[in-house]
Amino acid sequence: MQVAGEKIVVGVTGSASALGLDDIKRPSKQDSKPHVYPKDGCSACSATTAWDYISSTPSLSAVAGLIKAIGLDKALMGPFTGTLALPTNEAVAAYVAQIKADTAPYPDVFNNFLTKLLNYHFILRSAPAWQLDTVTLSTRYRNPWTAGPHTVTFVVDPSVSKRAPGDWQWSRKSMHNRPMPRVFAVTHIVDEQGNNVTFASKDNFVLGGGVIHSINAVLNANDIYPSHTASANSIPEKEALLDLITQVSAALNISMLELLEDRPGTILSPTSEAFAKLQAELSITPTPQQLYDVLAYHFCPSPDNSVKGLLYFPFTKNKKYNPCKTLLATNKPTAGLPGLLFSNTPTGLTTPQDLTVTYLNGLTGGQGTSNIVLTGITTPLAVTHLVDTVMVPPLGALAPAPAPAPAPVP
Repeated sequence: MQVAGEKIVVGVTGSASALGLDDIKRPSKQDSKPHVYPKDGCSACSATTAWDYISSTPSLSAVAGLIKAIGLDKALMGPFTGTLALPTNEAVAAYVAQIKADTAPYPDVFNNFLTKLLNYHFILRSAPAWQLDTVTLSTRYRNPWTAGPHTVTFVVDPSVSKRAPGDWQWSRKSMHNRPMPRVFAVTHIVDEQGNNVTFASKDNFVLGGGVIHSINAVLNANDIYPSHTASANSIPEKEALLDLITQVSAALNISMLELLEDRPGTILSPTSEAFAKLQAELSITPTPQQLYDVLAYHFCPSPDNSVKGLLYFPFTKNKKYNPCKTLLATNKPTAGLPGLLFSNTPTGLTTPQDLTVTYLNGLTGGQGTSNIVLTGITTPLAVTHLVDTVMVPPLGALAPAPAPAPAPVP
């Protein structure tokens, strides 16, 4: 897209298929394969609770502080039957270094981010680092849109095996009388962003038969990112928005990306195809200020800077903040701009609901609807939804020129 006085190009890169939307919209299944794991009270398990182990392990002091900050420590003070894959202090420090936002003024919003991030490290069943095969495991972090859990994959080395310990058991009661099988060493974990994460230590069993592994990097779900830049690097369809923000900021000598990082709110990110469609519809060359207004129409700051002002699915549960007031309406209070209305409509029992945003369309003067094609992308202070339309505000500046009058009949 070319801007008056400046040449600003919005790259049209990627496609819906690059996002893996088909996979995202297909709910994940709960663990279905039989597996083996320690029995409750097994001899290999310690009398130490999960929290006692975490809080007394120096290499896990950073993640222990995060767990305590969100109140998850209380759930780990008794018998524990799941698995925690916890990043070391060095891994936490490396992840924190990627966070661009100033989170200190907004602890409840940041805790929402931390809760989602840490729940992705909480596997629902006991999963020792010896498995029957490479296996995908459900975590405590769920996707409410698809109604399925986010997952991690334990990858085994088939060349390294041993007989499963005698105090382990099959997960299915019908198989409890079977002899213990051979199990294979798990070498690493693959997260939803395709990262291979190695172990710092394995199989620290705790009271209840649960297990704790220390890992050398933070696990990344496919909708949690430390910054907007990181999410754009992983989701090609967000690159066009980020490029436009960067170039408009340079033209106006501002830092809009920093504003979006540092202010709690809800962001709508048009796809590359949406930007291309708008470019074809416009008959004028927009100025940087006009494009800034368009960008500001896609951001709803949290009215009270609280986590409740972030619009997550299901939108119908957040009527106090929905419709949401855009940054543009805040900047131009006399324009009388209506809010953006987020809606979700059930489509069936096995498919995600249809998600839409209703807005006042400046190109037509009427009501417009933009479809949300990917929802709930979480960064430390914001939630982003990917939409299929660039929403032009009703300010008239970007309205297409009227069609020419028909030529007179000779």
